[in-house]
Amino acid sequence: MKKLIYLTTNPYKVAEANEFFGKKYGFNLEIVNPDFEILETQAKTCGEVVAFSAKYAADKLGYAVLKSDTGLYLDALGGLPGPYNHFFDKQIGVEKFLELLKNEKNRKARLEHCFAYCEPGEDPIVFTGGGTGTISYEPKGNVGRWHDFFYIPDGETKTLSELREINYEKEASYWGDAKDQFAKWYIEKYKDEI
Repeated sequence: MKKLIYLTTNPYKVAEANEFFGKKYGFNLEIVNPDFEILETQAKTCGEVVAFSAKYAADKLGYAVLKSDTGLYLDALGGLPGPYNHFFDKQIGVEKFLELLKNEKNRKARLEHCFAYCEPGEDPIVFTGGGTGTISYEPKGNVGRWHDFFYIPDGETKTLSELREINYEKEASYWGDAKDQFAKWYIEKYKDEI
């Protein structure tokens, strides 16, 4: 049976990945919190960031890996934080981030969600999804990552965090289909090994 290694240090990504791939596609991931820092490159999209990181990790570890990344692009901030979500959260957090936007009328945003699969010595394969929405004026909800508390998908009045508390599957649909793209590709490619 082929082992699928998903590299992450984020407990929310671990729970989401196990829930999604196990329930929907019937295969499980081995979650690995690497004992080294996975390098990230500066880039304009999370697709570029995750491709670089997956290749670096696969080559360093010597086995195939799956890596994910999320970007949040705000019109009012010229596309920031983009693929730098983690750094914005770490440096200023939710409250200060929303404070930056308190008088901003243009609250349009785009969420990009990417997965990269890479075998050692090979080029990564990137799967990209996402959606559009707006930024709330205050944080709402109790679960998720920093942008989950203020990102409202188009057609909704609740944040991703609030939606996740009500209906996980509905909330997951607003991230786009990158996970589905990857899962279908992986099952087709390795159908005799999983």
